[in-house]
Parts: sequence; structure tokens; C-alpha cells
Amino acid sequence: MITWLQNATGKHHRLIFGFLLVIIVVSFVFYGFAGRGALKGSGSYMYLGVDLNDPSVRLRHRDAQFFANMTGQRMDNVSLQQRVAELSLANSLNIPDPSEAEIRKIAKDATMPPDGKAEGDTLGKFIDFASKQLNASDLETRARFESFIKDTWRINKAMTILSGGGHATAAQVKRILDRERAKWTVDAATLPAANFKATIADDEAKAKASFEANKESYRLPAKVEVSAVTITDVTPDTSPISDDDVVTFGYNVAEKFKFETGKVKEQALARRGEIEKLIRAERAVTNLAGLISDELSEKFAVDATKADNQGFAAWLKAKKATITALPAYDAGSPPVNDKVPAEALRAGGDLTEKEWRTDVYRTEQGAVFVLLNKRAESRLPEFAEVKALALSNWKATERSRLLTEEVGRLNKALLADQAAGKSFTESAKALGLTVSSPAAFTAFTVPENLTGVTENTGQLIEVAGVGKITAPIRTRNGDYVFLRPAKSEVPKDDSTAEETKLFVQRISGRNAYFTSMGLIQDLTAPPEPEAAK
Repeated sequence: MITWLQNATGKHHRLIFGFLLVIIVVSFVFYGFAGRGALKGSGSYMYLGVDLNDPSVRLRHRDAQFFANMTGQRMDNVSLQQRVAELSLANSLNIPDPSEAEIRKIAKDATMPPDGKAEGDTLGKFIDFASKQLNASDLETRARFESFIKDTWRINKAMTILSGGGHATAAQVKRILDRERAKWTVDAATLPAANFKATIADDEAKAKASFEANKESYRLPAKVEVSAVTITDVTPDTSPISDDDVVTFGYNVAEKFKFETGKVKEQALARRGEIEKLIRAERAVTNLAGLISDELSEKFAVDATKADNQGFAAWLKAKKATITALPAYDAGSPPVNDKVPAEALRAGGDLTEKEWRTDVYRTEQGAVFVLLNKRAESRLPEFAEVKALALSNWKATERSRLLTEEVGRLNKALLADQAAGKSFTESAKALGLTVSSPAAFTAFTVPENLTGVTENTGQLIEVAGVGKITAPIRTRNGDYVFLRPAKSEVPKDDSTAEETKLFVQRISGRNAYFTSMGLIQDLTAPPEPEAAK
């Protein structure tokens, strides 16, 4: 585990949490910031002066998601349109870029271990790891990370400026409520990912190049070969058993014995003989496990004894121990074994030459512990060892690339047909897409099969407006869908003052801790005091 990439606490946590708060609050306050008049020109995806189809714009957004996840943040629900709106807001407020000193400080804080104790060049290690993941040079990765820091810092500053009272009035809340109630009727054209056929021949050279670029993802986990040692030479328990012991144990076996609720005490005492046998059996194995644990600690401490100690072998024989060699397994992924507790097998995955046995565990049969026979440490494999997997991964990546190209081709064709005045549904059918007309929905109740993974479907529809085609949306099942809003209907009955009040209460309750942080204050102005009568 690379500690400087773990979710952090302390100063690091505060930095990340601050950024995260900004993103969440912006998504609430400025959702739909541009309205429906943002599209300019036929077939264009200009939004707030930014071409959403520009590869550099999309790369910038993907980088934001990548670096946010790398530094412990979550941006899965922040769409491209929302990120553009956030940056447009920062531009409108003339917020400058942070200084070089501020950028360096943020970068170091974001890549600092949770305890604040740096072990070497943590930022350098972070960039090195990110470079491999992005398949980019060190210099390019640093530049892209710096852009992410600048963008997030500027959005943070924008929220600081606009976090005070008076920036969300009752009228604005009413507008949000009206938007929440507006129903959209759309035509949908879907490219099912499963239907996309791509002929991809095995290319070992390209697969190997991909393997070398992402070698760390193929790392083989440590593997252990262990034996389970079981000792069942129990001494029968003869200690007294009180009524309280019987009743307490009765609650533990109430389901097994099908005791009635509220009558466990009486029914447990009525079956005292059976329960006493269970109590004595449990006490016997508990005593045995404690005895074995004490003897091992006293006679064969792991830091003073090795596994091949002759005295240890003689001790096992004297205890009539059963030694069972188990199949090798990956450390951290223990198998299921009916006779060996899962905790013992998990501990077995951590055994080393020095720490050659586990603690003692109790089973119904007796005492069990695990011995290490052999350990193979985690390592990076040679290509030949994972050739089949590398080829499969490369082909999957290649298919994904070809699918993206096909989606781009379909997108251009649909836009061209729209510019030529052709019917959306007829164009979609001619292109081999599956056409449907789902029931009307609001921007906040998008059907599951239209919900985007990285794009906000409701926001895309609002940005496009009636009669325009949205950008392609990748859904959760991997399909791509193009939407053409046909109609938007706002209920004729306007939102009432009571509805607006309830909406404000709901939002205020959901964001109570934002208010306490000073990020959302006074959603509505306080009522004027009543005139004295």
C-alpha cells in the first residue's frame, strides 16, 4: 500500500474535505447555472464559451477526476458541464491563479502521508505513479497536476466569495423548485455496447508494450503454503454450572433450540441437561486453547525459536497434534476451510520466516494454529507469466477505444443530419441505433437506462434544450445514448408559497452541516418583524 495515496487525516484530510465541500456546494447552488440558452449555432456544443467536444476540455475534466481520486477526493458525480460552469464562475469573478508558492504547498500537502511525516520525496513518488497510470511523461504529468490544483483552488475561492448570506434568495429557490417539477419528453437513440462488433487480432507486441507501461497493475500478491495444526486432547470440564450460566448460554443458542421470545429463561432451565453438555464442551476447548497458547509462548516463542526446532516437533507429537498441509493461497485471500477458522487463515497470510506461526484459535473440536511452510513474496511478473491476461486486457482497451471512435462517428453523423433538417429518429434508425421514447421525466428523476456514469443526464438535457441533440452519454451498463429533448412542460399550477417553504426546509436540513461551516447561510431572508399592535 502506498501510504501517501491513502485517505488522509489531519491537515491532509482538511485540505481534501475543503475541496470536496466546494464541489458539493457548487453542485447545489449553481446547478443549471447557464440555463438553456447556452447552445450557440446548429450542431454546436458550446457551453459558456467552451466547446464540450474539444478533446483538451474533456482531457482536463478526466484529469480532474483522476487526480481527485488519487488525492482521496470524489468527483464521480461532477459532470463535464458542471466543472465548466464552476470554472466559468471563477472567471466571471476574475479570480486569478494561485501563486507558485501556493501551488507547491497544495501539491505537497495533498501528497503528504496522514501522519505528516514525509519519507523521501512523496510528491516525486506521487508524480511517478501518476505518470505510469496516465502513460505520460514526468513533465506532462506535473503540468496536468498543476492545472488540476489551479482549477480546484479557483473554484474554492469562488465559493468563499459567494458563501455568505443573500446569494440564494427565496425567488431563486422557487426557480429551482420549478425546474425540479418540469417534465421532459425526449427521443432516445441507444448504441448497446454488447452489439458493438470489433475484430481485434491478437498483437503480442502491443500487448507487451501495454503490459510494460502498466506493469504495476499486474503485480502478483504474496503467496503462502501453510499447515493447520489441530490439537483435540481436551480435558473434560468438571467445574460448577450455575442457573445463570445456563440462562446466559440459553440466549446464545435460543435460535438453535427455537426458544420463544420472552421465555428463554424458563425454556433454557427446562433443557438444562442439554445446555450443560454444550457449556462443558465449550469450556473444555477454551481451557485447551489457553493451555496450548501458554505453552507455545513459554517454550517456543516465535522470536526465539524456529519452525524446524526438534523440541517443537517432539512437543507436537506429545500433544497428539494433527498436521494438515493446506493448498497454497494468496496472502489476503484465504480459502474457506470448515476445520480452520477464517481468522487463523487470514493470519496465516501474514506469516514470514521470522513470524512462523499464528496465535491459537478455538474450534468445536479443539485448538488450532497455523504454521508457515513456504512464502513467496509479492513481485512483478514477466510478460510470459501473464501473457494471456495482458492480451485480454489489451484487447479490452482496444475495443473500448474503437467503441469511443464509433460513438464519435455516430455523434457527428447525427449532428450533420440535424443540420440538414433530417428527422432524429429516422437518422438514428439509419445508423443502426435502437430508438425509443421513454415516459416523461424530470431532470432529477432520470430513468436508470438513461443515467450517465460521468455525465449528468438531466443537466445535459437542460443545456441542449428542446430540439437539440445532447452529447453522447455513457450509461451504467456501458451503453451509449443520444437524447433529443422534444418537449419541456412545467406544471400549470405554480409552486405555492407552502411548497417553496417545505423545499427550503428540506434543503436546509440536508445541508445543515454546510450552514454550520458557513458555506450556506440564510437561504431566505428572515421575515420582517410584525408591527406592534
